[in-house]
Amino acid sequence: MGAVRTAFGMQGTGLVSYAAALLILGRWPTVESGQVPFAVVLGVLGVISVSALYRALALGPIAVVAPVVASYVAITVLLVVVFLGERLSPAQAIAAGVVFVGVVATSTDGRELRATLGRPVPGVRIGLIATIGFGIWGALFAIATRAYDWTVMILLLRMTSFVFVGTYILTRRIDLRAFRDRRALAQATTVGVLDTLANALFGLGIATGFASITATGSGAYPIVPAILGVAALRERLAPNQYAGIAILVLGLLALGAAS
Repeated sequence: MGAVRTAFGMQGTGLVSYAAALLILGRWPTVESGQVPFAVVLGVLGVISVSALYRALALGPIAVVAPVVASYVAITVLLVVVFLGERLSPAQAIAAGVVFVGVVATSTDGRELRATLGRPVPGVRIGLIATIGFGIWGALFAIATRAYDWTVMILLLRMTSFVFVGTYILTRRIDLRAFRDRRALAQATTVGVLDTLANALFGLGIATGFASITATGSGAYPIVPAILGVAALRERLAPNQYAGIAILVLGLLALGAAS
């Protein structure tokens, strides 16, 4: 139930902080009826995908589940090409492919992968649900952003997610007193603000450029926890992960140059 409480805190603090930012900046949007179905689907799909991710990582093995989930970018790019008609140049396609290879390599601990070869992988099936969910979410968000103002979409999907998780908590009578702890509340607030900021930057990137390139760039997120794990937690990455970071950086630089 810890993951559910965290999700509720994240959605709530993300919604409040984003709404406050819109009010302060004088950017409070006007909602159109056509935006509501997109927001509902995006909100519910996002919650289901994140829940599947948490469950898949809990079942493990992480060395197999993580790269499977990270491959959602390929689904998003494929759907964007099909439904939005975007076409990458040969140089952009090659650079995007390099980024994808870097993402998978950075997400995979080769040491654990070798140890799990031939064993059952209970988390992979649920991980595939998260992969498909995130991939569809990215493409659907891109389609909605091309049709409507992205600032409205983020506000509405945050509201939908908050209501969806809140309803589940009320139905299951999950105790939220954990948020009386200031550290727990601070963590939920930090995650909520950062997650909402990431969505906002994703929306801005789609609104001002190719959705396929924005989605590819967003898939580079594994580099952040990898670096923080080494710097803050003194973790030791597998050799292939260091190579993955290098490939990822080169791919992003090439993608930026080709765009």
